[in-house]
Amino acid sequence: MKPKKILIIDDEDDIREVVAMSLEISDGWEVLSAPSGEAGLEKARNEHPDVILLDVMMPEMDGPATFRKLHDDPATSHLPV
Repeated sequence: MKPKKILIIDDEDDIREVVAMSLEISDGWEVLSAPSGEAGLEKARNEHPDVILLDVMMPEMDGPATFRKLHDDPATSHLPV
């Protein structure tokens, strides 16, 4: 069985690394990450994760704005965030 994919969208490198390591080790997730809302939108469209873990406070495009764009895009609207 192939592992489920999770996309972590967070502007903090350290947080992305710790969360990724924890999910890979403890639960066997395939972890994708993006350092911004815009990069996360692109990665979600191209990589088709099973779920997204989204930071709320980010510069440029914050979490709520990123969530709205994910929800409005037919390619990503079905993804749990």
